[in-house]
Amino acid sequence: MTVEPNERLALMKIIVIGEGGREHALVKKLAESEEVEEITCFPGSHAIGLERLITNDNAIRTVPGIGVTDAKEIANFAQETRADLVIPGPEACLEAGVGDLCRKYGIPFAGPCSRGARLETSKAFQFQFLCDSGIPRPAGEICHTVSSARAFAAKHLNGVAVKADGMAFGKGVLLCSNPLDSDVAINRLMVSRECGRAGDVVVMQERVKGRGEISLHVVTDAKSALLLETACDYKREGVGDTGENTGGIGGFSPGPVLKDETIFKIREHLLERWRRGCENEGIVYRGILYPGLMLVGEVGIRVLEFNARFGDPETQVFLRRFTGDLAKLMYASATDTLEKSMLSWSPEPSVGVVLCSEGYPRRPKVGREIAGLDVAAKVPDVEIFHNGTLNSGGNWLSNGGRIVTVTAIGSKARESAYEAISRIHCEGSWFRHDIAEHLK
Repeated sequence: MTVEPNERLALMKIIVIGEGGREHALVKKLAESEEVEEITCFPGSHAIGLERLITNDNAIRTVPGIGVTDAKEIANFAQETRADLVIPGPEACLEAGVGDLCRKYGIPFAGPCSRGARLETSKAFQFQFLCDSGIPRPAGEICHTVSSARAFAAKHLNGVAVKADGMAFGKGVLLCSNPLDSDVAINRLMVSRECGRAGDVVVMQERVKGRGEISLHVVTDAKSALLLETACDYKREGVGDTGENTGGIGGFSPGPVLKDETIFKIREHLLERWRRGCENEGIVYRGILYPGLMLVGEVGIRVLEFNARFGDPETQVFLRRFTGDLAKLMYASATDTLEKSMLSWSPEPSVGVVLCSEGYPRRPKVGREIAGLDVAAKVPDVEIFHNGTLNSGGNWLSNGGRIVTVTAIGSKARESAYEAISRIHCEGSWFRHDIAEHLK
Protein backbone atom coordinates (compact mmCIF):
# COMPACT_ATOMS: atom_id res chain seq x y z
CA MET A 1 0.00 0.00 0.00
CA THR A 2 1.32 3.43 -0.94
CA VAL A 3 1.57 5.81 1.99
CA GLU A 4 1.16 9.51 1.23
CA PRO A 5 3.77 11.92 2.69
CA ASN A 6 2.82 13.74 5.87
CA GLU A 7 0.98 16.96 5.13
CA ARG A 8 3.56 19.73 5.08
CA LEU A 9 3.47 22.18 7.97
CA ALA A 10 3.75 25.96 7.59
CA LEU A 11 7.36 25.68 8.70
CA MET A 12 9.36 22.54 8.11
CA LYS A 13 11.02 20.15 10.52
CA ILE A 14 14.06 18.71 8.75
CA ILE A 15 16.38 15.83 9.58
CA VAL A 16 19.90 15.74 8.11
CA ILE A 17 21.95 12.54 8.35
CA GLY A 18 25.71 12.85 8.77
CA GLU A 19 28.45 14.61 10.68
CA GLY A 20 31.09 15.94 8.29
CA GLY A 21 31.86 19.04 6.26
CA ARG A 22 29.20 18.24 3.66
CA GLU A 23 26.51 18.01 6.32
CA HIS A 24 27.80 21.16 8.02
CA ALA A 25 27.38 23.03 4.72
CA LEU A 26 23.92 21.54 4.14
CA VAL A 27 22.75 22.44 7.64
CA LYS A 28 24.09 25.98 7.39
CA LYS A 29 22.31 26.58 4.07
CA LEU A 30 19.08 24.97 5.30
CA ALA A 31 19.20 27.11 8.44
CA GLU A 32 19.10 30.21 6.22
CA SER A 33 15.63 29.25 4.93
CA GLU A 34 12.57 31.09 6.15
CA GLU A 35 10.67 27.82 5.60
CA VAL A 36 12.41 25.93 8.43
CA GLU A 37 11.59 25.88 12.14
CA GLU A 38 13.68 22.92 13.32
CA ILE A 39 16.70 20.92 12.15
CA THR A 40 17.95 17.71 13.75
CA CYS A 41 21.23 16.17 12.64
CA PHE A 42 22.11 12.48 13.20
CA PRO A 43 24.66 12.28 14.71
CA GLY A 44 25.85 15.79 13.91
CA SER A 45 28.96 17.36 15.41
CA HIS A 46 29.97 20.05 17.86
CA ALA A 47 30.43 22.49 14.97
CA ILE A 48 27.04 21.68 13.43
CA GLY A 49 25.41 22.19 16.83
CA LEU A 50 26.66 25.79 16.87
CA GLU A 51 24.64 26.77 13.78
CA ARG A 52 21.33 28.60 14.37
CA LEU A 53 18.08 29.01 12.44
CA ILE A 54 17.22 32.44 11.08
CA THR A 55 13.51 31.93 11.81
CA ASN A 56 13.77 31.55 15.60
CA ASP A 57 17.50 31.61 16.47
CA ASN A 58 17.25 28.03 17.77
CA ALA A 59 20.39 25.90 17.65
CA ILE A 60 20.62 22.81 15.48
CA ARG A 61 19.82 19.68 17.49
CA THR A 62 22.45 16.95 17.29
CA VAL A 63 22.04 13.32 18.42
CA PRO A 64 25.52 11.88 19.06
CA GLY A 65 24.25 8.49 20.19
CA ILE A 66 22.73 7.48 16.85
CA GLY A 67 24.92 6.69 13.83
CA VAL A 68 24.21 7.19 10.15
CA THR A 69 23.42 3.49 9.62
CA ASP A 70 20.93 3.28 12.51
CA ALA A 71 18.08 3.34 10.02
CA LYS A 72 15.28 2.24 12.30
CA GLU A 73 16.12 4.74 15.04
CA ILE A 74 16.32 7.64 12.58
CA ALA A 75 13.10 6.69 10.77
CA ASN A 76 11.25 6.16 14.07
CA PHE A 77 12.38 9.58 15.28
CA ALA A 78 11.20 11.12 12.00
CA GLN A 79 7.83 9.45 12.36
CA GLU A 80 7.38 10.35 16.05
CA THR A 81 8.29 14.02 15.51
CA ARG A 82 6.32 14.26 12.25
CA ALA A 83 9.36 15.38 10.30
CA ASP A 84 8.58 17.02 6.98
CA LEU A 85 11.80 16.05 5.22
CA VAL A 86 14.84 13.79 5.67
CA ILE A 87 18.04 14.60 3.77
CA PRO A 88 20.79 11.95 3.59
CA GLY A 89 24.47 12.81 3.74
CA PRO A 90 26.82 9.80 3.38
CA GLU A 91 26.13 6.82 1.14
CA ALA A 92 26.24 4.46 4.13
CA CYS A 93 22.86 5.69 5.39
CA LEU A 94 21.34 5.06 1.96
CA GLU A 95 22.64 1.49 1.83
CA ALA A 96 21.31 0.95 5.37
CA GLY A 97 17.79 1.62 4.08
CA VAL A 98 16.88 4.85 5.87
CA GLY A 99 15.06 6.02 2.76
CA ASP A 100 13.06 2.79 2.46
CA LEU A 101 11.78 3.11 6.03
CA CYS A 102 11.02 6.83 5.78
CA ARG A 103 8.94 6.30 2.66
CA LYS A 104 7.15 3.39 4.33
CA TYR A 105 6.19 5.81 7.11
CA GLY A 106 5.08 8.47 4.62
CA ILE A 107 7.99 10.83 5.31
CA PRO A 108 9.51 12.68 2.32
CA PHE A 109 13.07 11.48 1.77
CA ALA A 110 15.46 13.31 -0.56
CA GLY A 111 17.47 10.29 -1.64
CA PRO A 112 17.22 6.94 -3.45
CA CYS A 113 16.00 3.61 -2.13
CA SER A 114 18.64 1.15 -0.90
CA ARG A 115 18.78 -0.55 -4.30
CA GLY A 116 19.38 2.83 -5.94
CA ALA A 117 22.20 3.43 -3.47
CA ARG A 118 24.02 0.48 -5.04
CA LEU A 119 24.74 2.76 -7.99
CA GLU A 120 27.42 4.09 -5.66
CA THR A 121 28.03 1.43 -3.02
CA SER A 122 28.76 -1.38 -5.48
CA LYS A 123 31.17 -0.59 -8.30
CA ALA A 124 30.23 -3.86 -9.99
CA PHE A 125 26.50 -3.02 -9.91
CA GLN A 126 27.34 0.48 -11.12
CA PHE A 127 29.45 -0.74 -14.04
CA GLN A 128 26.85 -3.30 -15.12
CA PHE A 129 24.14 -0.61 -14.91
CA LEU A 130 26.20 1.68 -17.14
CA CYS A 131 26.68 -1.13 -19.67
CA ASP A 132 23.05 -2.25 -19.65
CA SER A 133 21.78 1.33 -19.95
CA GLY A 134 24.09 2.27 -22.82
CA ILE A 135 25.61 5.18 -20.91
CA PRO A 136 29.02 6.33 -22.27
CA ARG A 137 31.78 4.97 -20.03
CA PRO A 138 35.39 3.78 -20.14
CA ALA A 139 35.96 0.20 -21.27
CA GLY A 140 36.12 -2.14 -18.33
CA GLU A 141 35.52 -5.54 -16.80
CA ILE A 142 34.20 -6.93 -13.53
CA CYS A 143 36.93 -9.20 -12.14
CA HIS A 144 36.38 -11.87 -9.49
CA THR A 145 39.95 -13.20 -9.51
CA VAL A 146 43.45 -11.76 -9.34
CA SER A 147 44.37 -13.47 -12.61
CA SER A 148 41.47 -11.91 -14.55
CA ALA A 149 42.31 -8.47 -13.15
CA ARG A 150 45.95 -8.87 -14.19
CA ALA A 151 44.89 -10.03 -17.62
CA PHE A 152 42.83 -6.88 -18.12
CA ALA A 153 45.71 -4.69 -16.97
CA ALA A 154 48.07 -6.45 -19.40
CA LYS A 155 45.84 -5.33 -22.30
CA HIS A 156 45.87 -1.69 -21.21
CA LEU A 157 49.50 -0.65 -20.93
CA ASN A 158 48.65 3.07 -20.79
CA GLY A 159 47.04 2.69 -17.41
CA VAL A 160 43.94 1.45 -15.60
CA ALA A 161 41.74 2.31 -12.68
CA VAL A 162 41.38 -0.51 -10.15
CA LYS A 163 38.15 -0.15 -8.15
CA ALA A 164 37.12 -2.16 -5.11
CA ASP A 165 33.52 -3.27 -5.55
CA GLY A 166 32.27 -2.43 -2.05
CA MET A 167 32.26 0.73 0.04
CA ALA A 168 35.78 1.92 0.80
CA PHE A 169 35.06 5.58 1.67
CA GLY A 170 37.23 7.15 -1.00
CA LYS A 171 40.14 4.72 -0.63
CA GLY A 172 39.02 1.93 -2.96
CA VAL A 173 39.97 3.48 -6.31
CA LEU A 174 43.62 3.18 -7.31
CA LEU A 175 44.79 4.95 -10.47
CA CYS A 176 47.66 3.24 -12.27
CA SER A 177 49.92 4.54 -15.04
CA ASN A 178 51.79 1.35 -15.99
CA PRO A 179 51.67 -2.46 -15.55
CA LEU A 180 53.80 -2.37 -12.37
CA ASP A 181 51.43 0.11 -10.72
CA SER A 182 48.48 -2.05 -11.79
CA ASP A 183 49.95 -5.19 -10.27
CA VAL A 184 50.63 -3.37 -6.98
CA ALA A 185 47.08 -2.00 -6.90
CA ILE A 186 45.50 -5.39 -7.60
CA ASN A 187 47.57 -6.94 -4.82
CA ARG A 188 46.63 -4.19 -2.38
CA LEU A 189 42.90 -4.62 -2.95
CA MET A 190 42.51 -8.33 -3.74
CA VAL A 191 45.42 -9.99 -1.91
CA SER A 192 46.38 -7.75 1.03
CA ARG A 193 42.71 -6.67 1.38
CA GLU A 194 43.50 -3.08 2.36
CA CYS A 195 39.77 -2.31 2.05
CA GLY A 196 38.60 -5.59 3.55
CA ARG A 197 35.83 -7.49 1.77
CA ALA A 198 35.22 -4.49 -0.48
CA GLY A 199 38.10 -5.89 -2.54
CA ASP A 200 36.62 -9.39 -3.02
CA VAL A 201 35.64 -8.20 -6.50
CA VAL A 202 37.21 -5.34 -8.46
CA VAL A 203 36.18 -3.37 -11.50
CA MET A 204 39.01 -2.75 -13.92
CA GLN A 205 38.65 0.21 -16.27
CA GLU A 206 40.88 1.84 -18.82
CA ARG A 207 42.26 5.28 -18.02
CA VAL A 208 40.52 7.78 -20.26
CA LYS A 209 42.42 10.83 -21.41
CA GLY A 210 40.27 13.85 -22.04
CA ARG A 211 39.86 17.58 -21.56
CA GLY A 212 39.29 17.26 -17.85
CA GLU A 213 36.97 15.89 -15.18
CA ILE A 214 33.91 17.64 -13.78
CA SER A 215 31.64 16.90 -10.84
CA LEU A 216 28.04 17.18 -11.98
CA HIS A 217 25.23 17.31 -9.42
CA VAL A 218 21.67 16.67 -10.56
CA VAL A 219 18.60 17.13 -8.36
CA THR A 220 15.84 14.70 -9.31
CA ASP A 221 12.26 13.75 -8.66
CA ALA A 222 9.97 11.22 -10.37
CA LYS A 223 9.72 13.28 -13.55
CA SER A 224 12.53 15.84 -13.57
CA ALA A 225 16.31 16.00 -13.47
CA LEU A 226 17.70 19.51 -13.02
CA LEU A 227 21.40 20.24 -13.52
CA LEU A 228 23.04 22.15 -10.70
CA GLU A 229 26.10 24.32 -11.26
CA THR A 230 29.24 22.38 -12.11
CA ALA A 231 32.27 21.97 -9.88
CA CYS A 232 35.68 20.33 -10.07
CA ASP A 233 37.31 18.52 -7.18
CA TYR A 234 40.80 17.30 -6.37
CA LYS A 235 41.08 13.71 -5.20
CA ARG A 236 44.78 12.89 -5.25
CA GLU A 237 46.99 13.99 -2.39
CA GLY A 238 49.90 15.48 -4.30
CA VAL A 239 50.36 18.71 -6.22
CA GLY A 240 49.75 18.08 -9.92
CA ASP A 241 47.40 15.16 -9.16
CA THR A 242 50.04 12.75 -7.91
CA GLY A 243 50.03 10.27 -5.04
CA GLU A 244 47.19 8.40 -3.36
CA ASN A 245 43.49 8.97 -3.91
CA THR A 246 41.67 10.71 -1.08
CA GLY A 247 38.03 11.40 -0.31
CA GLY A 248 38.48 14.84 -1.91
CA ILE A 249 40.72 17.65 -0.66
CA GLY A 250 39.68 20.73 -2.59
CA GLY A 251 37.52 22.10 -5.36
CA PHE A 252 36.10 25.06 -7.22
CA SER A 253 32.88 26.12 -8.90
CA PRO A 254 31.91 26.72 -11.63
CA GLY A 255 33.76 24.09 -13.60
CA PRO A 256 34.59 24.48 -17.30
CA VAL A 257 31.87 25.99 -19.49
CA LEU A 258 29.99 23.20 -21.26
CA LYS A 259 29.08 23.49 -24.92
CA ASP A 260 25.43 23.12 -25.91
CA GLU A 261 26.25 19.81 -27.63
CA THR A 262 27.82 18.49 -24.43
CA ILE A 263 24.80 19.51 -22.37
CA PHE A 264 22.58 17.74 -24.91
CA LYS A 265 24.64 14.56 -24.52
CA ILE A 266 24.45 14.82 -20.74
CA ARG A 267 20.67 15.05 -20.92
CA GLU A 268 20.08 12.43 -23.62
CA HIS A 269 22.96 9.96 -23.27
CA LEU A 270 23.28 10.13 -19.50
CA LEU A 271 20.17 11.33 -17.69
CA GLU A 272 17.50 9.86 -19.97
CA ARG A 273 19.29 6.52 -20.19
CA TRP A 274 19.90 6.59 -16.44
CA ARG A 275 16.20 7.16 -15.77
CA ARG A 276 15.20 4.27 -18.05
CA GLY A 277 17.80 2.11 -16.33
CA CYS A 278 16.30 2.93 -12.94
CA GLU A 279 12.85 1.94 -14.20
CA ASN A 280 14.23 -1.35 -15.50
CA GLU A 281 15.94 -2.04 -12.15
CA GLY A 282 12.90 -1.08 -10.05
CA ILE A 283 14.82 1.78 -8.44
CA VAL A 284 12.93 4.55 -6.65
CA TYR A 285 15.15 7.60 -7.02
CA ARG A 286 14.75 11.07 -5.55
CA GLY A 287 17.35 13.56 -4.35
CA ILE A 288 20.87 13.97 -5.73
CA LEU A 289 22.58 12.04 -8.50
CA TYR A 290 26.25 12.93 -8.72
CA PRO A 291 28.05 11.50 -11.76
CA GLY A 292 31.74 12.14 -12.21
CA LEU A 293 32.42 12.88 -15.88
CA MET A 294 35.43 13.02 -18.14
CA LEU A 295 35.06 15.44 -21.04
CA VAL A 296 36.42 13.82 -24.21
CA GLY A 297 36.91 15.29 -27.66
CA GLU A 298 35.08 18.50 -28.44
CA VAL A 299 31.69 17.60 -26.98
CA GLY A 300 31.83 13.99 -25.74
CA ILE A 301 31.50 12.58 -22.21
CA ARG A 302 32.41 9.41 -20.32
CA VAL A 303 30.83 8.59 -16.96
CA LEU A 304 33.65 7.60 -14.59
CA GLU A 305 31.44 6.94 -11.57
CA PHE A 306 28.03 7.46 -10.01
CA ASN A 307 27.45 8.84 -6.53
CA ALA A 308 24.00 8.78 -4.97
CA ARG A 309 24.32 11.83 -2.68
CA PHE A 310 25.92 15.25 -2.37
CA GLY A 311 29.68 15.25 -2.89
CA ASP A 312 32.29 16.21 -0.32
CA PRO A 313 33.96 18.74 -0.63
CA GLU A 314 32.02 19.82 -3.73
CA THR A 315 28.92 20.60 -1.66
CA GLN A 316 30.83 22.99 0.59
CA VAL A 317 32.08 24.75 -2.54
CA PHE A 318 29.05 25.05 -4.83
CA LEU A 319 26.54 25.77 -2.06
CA ARG A 320 28.46 29.00 -1.47
CA ARG A 321 27.16 30.03 -4.90
CA PHE A 322 23.57 28.79 -4.43
CA THR A 323 21.21 31.70 -3.78
CA GLY A 324 17.93 29.76 -3.76
CA ASP A 325 16.12 28.10 -0.86
CA LEU A 326 17.73 24.70 -0.30
CA ALA A 327 14.94 23.51 2.02
CA LYS A 328 12.26 24.18 -0.62
CA LEU A 329 14.41 22.58 -3.32
CA MET A 330 15.02 19.34 -1.43
CA TYR A 331 11.40 19.12 -0.25
CA ALA A 332 10.29 19.48 -3.87
CA SER A 333 12.71 16.73 -4.89
CA ALA A 334 11.30 14.37 -2.27
CA THR A 335 7.65 15.14 -3.18
CA ASP A 336 7.90 15.27 -6.99
CA THR A 337 7.28 19.01 -7.28
CA LEU A 338 10.60 20.26 -8.68
CA GLU A 339 10.63 23.45 -10.73
CA LYS A 340 13.59 24.96 -12.53
CA SER A 341 12.76 28.36 -11.02
CA MET A 342 13.96 26.99 -7.67
CA LEU A 343 17.56 27.19 -8.90
CA SER A 344 19.50 30.46 -8.68
CA TRP A 345 23.23 31.06 -8.46
CA SER A 346 25.78 33.76 -7.80
CA PRO A 347 27.98 34.40 -10.85
CA GLU A 348 31.00 34.70 -8.55
CA PRO A 349 33.42 31.74 -8.36
CA SER A 350 33.93 29.78 -5.16
CA VAL A 351 36.93 27.78 -3.96
CA GLY A 352 37.43 25.24 -1.20
CA VAL A 353 40.67 23.92 0.29
CA VAL A 354 40.72 21.03 2.77
CA LEU A 355 43.08 20.96 5.74
CA CYS A 356 44.16 17.34 6.23
CA SER A 357 45.63 15.48 9.20
CA GLU A 358 49.17 14.17 9.21
CA GLY A 359 49.16 10.69 7.69
CA TYR A 360 45.98 11.14 5.65
CA PRO A 361 44.82 9.26 3.59
CA ARG A 362 46.65 6.22 4.99
CA ARG A 363 46.77 6.50 8.81
CA PRO A 364 45.69 9.97 9.90
CA LYS A 365 46.83 11.24 13.29
CA VAL A 366 43.92 12.61 15.32
CA GLY A 367 43.38 14.30 18.67
CA ARG A 368 45.65 17.24 17.88
CA GLU A 369 44.70 20.77 18.89
CA ILE A 370 43.54 23.14 16.15
CA ALA A 371 44.36 26.82 16.58
CA GLY A 372 43.42 29.85 14.52
CA LEU A 373 39.91 28.91 13.37
CA ASP A 374 38.42 32.16 14.67
CA VAL A 375 41.15 34.24 13.05
CA ALA A 376 40.75 32.40 9.73
CA ALA A 377 36.99 32.93 9.73
CA LYS A 378 37.51 36.71 9.81
CA VAL A 379 38.98 36.74 6.30
CA PRO A 380 36.32 38.41 4.09
CA ASP A 381 33.97 36.08 2.18
CA VAL A 382 35.30 32.97 3.97
CA GLU A 383 33.25 30.20 5.58
CA ILE A 384 34.77 27.17 7.31
CA PHE A 385 33.04 23.80 7.46
CA HIS A 386 34.18 21.13 9.91
CA ASN A 387 34.86 17.71 8.40
CA GLY A 388 36.48 15.94 11.32
CA THR A 389 36.74 17.90 14.56
CA LEU A 390 35.49 17.76 18.13
CA ASN A 391 35.42 20.31 20.90
CA SER A 392 36.90 19.32 24.26
CA GLY A 393 36.92 21.83 27.09
CA GLY A 394 36.59 24.71 24.66
CA ASN A 395 39.45 23.51 22.46
CA TRP A 396 39.01 22.22 18.91
CA LEU A 397 40.76 18.90 18.19
CA SER A 398 41.26 16.99 14.96
CA ASN A 399 39.04 13.93 14.72
CA GLY A 400 39.45 12.61 11.19
CA GLY A 401 41.62 12.55 8.10
CA ARG A 402 40.01 15.68 6.71
CA ILE A 403 39.83 18.38 9.37
CA VAL A 404 38.07 21.40 7.86
CA THR A 405 37.12 22.74 4.44
CA VAL A 406 37.99 26.42 4.06
CA THR A 407 35.78 28.05 1.40
CA ALA A 408 35.64 31.49 -0.12
CA ILE A 409 33.53 33.21 -2.77
CA GLY A 410 34.14 36.24 -4.98
CA SER A 411 36.68 37.60 -7.42
CA LYS A 412 39.46 36.85 -4.91
CA ALA A 413 38.07 33.49 -3.77
CA ARG A 414 41.31 31.58 -4.23
CA GLU A 415 43.43 34.22 -2.52
CA SER A 416 40.98 34.45 0.39
CA ALA A 417 40.74 30.67 0.88
CA TYR A 418 44.53 30.27 1.02
CA GLU A 419 44.95 33.29 3.29
CA ALA A 420 42.41 31.81 5.71
CA ILE A 421 43.80 28.28 5.72
CA SER A 422 47.31 29.63 6.36
CA ARG A 423 45.97 31.06 9.65
CA ILE A 424 44.92 27.62 10.93
CA HIS A 425 47.50 25.56 12.80
CA CYS A 426 47.35 21.86 13.67
CA GLU A 427 50.49 19.80 14.18
CA GLY A 428 51.44 17.87 11.06
CA SER A 429 48.48 19.10 9.02
CA TRP A 430 48.77 19.76 5.30
CA PHE A 431 46.85 20.94 2.25
CA ARG A 432 47.33 21.11 -1.50
CA HIS A 433 48.71 24.39 -2.78
CA ASP A 434 47.46 24.09 -6.38
CA ILE A 435 43.67 24.22 -5.98
CA ALA A 436 41.95 26.40 -8.64
CA GLU A 437 45.19 27.68 -10.09
CA HIS A 438 43.26 29.06 -13.07
CA LEU A 439 41.88 31.75 -10.71
CA LYS A 440 45.32 33.16 -9.88
